[in-house]
Amino acid sequence: MLFFLRAVYLTAHFLIVCVFALLFCLLRPRHRDNTFFLAGLMSWSLPLLGIRLKALNQSPVGDGAAVYIVNHQDVLDVFICTGMLPRNIAVLGKTELRYIPVFGLAFWLAGNIYINRKNKAKAWSTMQSVAKTVQRRQCAVYIFPEGTRSKGQGMLPFKSGAFALAIEAGLPIVPIVFSSTHKNIDLHKLHAGYALGKFLEPVSTDGMGEEDVRPLADACRERMMQAVAELDAQADALQHKTPKR
Repeated sequence: MLFFLRAVYLTAHFLIVCVFALLFCLLRPRHRDNTFFLAGLMSWSLPLLGIRLKALNQSPVGDGAAVYIVNHQDVLDVFICTGMLPRNIAVLGKTELRYIPVFGLAFWLAGNIYINRKNKAKAWSTMQSVAKTVQRRQCAVYIFPEGTRSKGQGMLPFKSGAFALAIEAGLPIVPIVFSSTHKNIDLHKLHAGYALGKFLEPVSTDGMGEEDVRPLADACRERMMQAVAELDAQADALQHKTPKR
C-alpha cells in the first residue's frame, strides 16, 4: 500500500512540477538558472518518499563550466540527482524527450539541449555544434553517458558523446556518482533508505583529440564503478544503523 501511495505521489509531483516549469520558463525562456531552480522542486519529494539524500561533498569546480557525467539508474534519478545539481547548467537529453507532452517543451524552455543520438555518422559533428553552444552560453553540461537507465544491471557501457563534447569544448569532466538505488532503496518501507552522492575529482581534457574519446570514456567508467561500490558499502552501513520500520 505504501509503495502504491508513493507511486501516485511521484506521478502527481512530477506532473505538477512540469506544468509549473512550463509556465515559469515562459516568463524567462532559456534562462541559465532555470534548470537549477526547477531541480530543487523535484528533490523536495525525497522526504515523503522516505529517501535520505546525503551529498558527501560539493562540486570541485563550483559554478564553473564543465561536463558532468552521472550514473543513470531508474525513474528515481529525476528526484535524487536533482538534489545535487550545480548552478548554471544545461542537461543534454535525447530528442525523443521533446515529444512528451508538457515535459518536452518545459525541458527546452528551461535551457536544456536536445541531441540526436541515432545518427552515429555525425556524432562528432553533433558534439562540435553542442560545444559551440556551451562555449557561447558559458555553462556547464549534465549528461548520463550510459544513454539509458541501467535498471539494476550495474553501470552500462558509456557512449562517446559526453567525452567528445568535453574534448571539443576544452572542458574538464566531473563525474558524479550515486549509490545504487536498487540495492539501497525500498519504497515499500517507511524509511526507504539512503542515497549517497559524491563529486569525483575533475578529469582534464587538455591536449586530447578525437582518438582519445574511447579511452577517456572507459577510464571514467572504471573510476565511477569503483566509487559506486564504495558508496554502496557506506549506504548499507547507514541503513543497518537505522531502526527498522
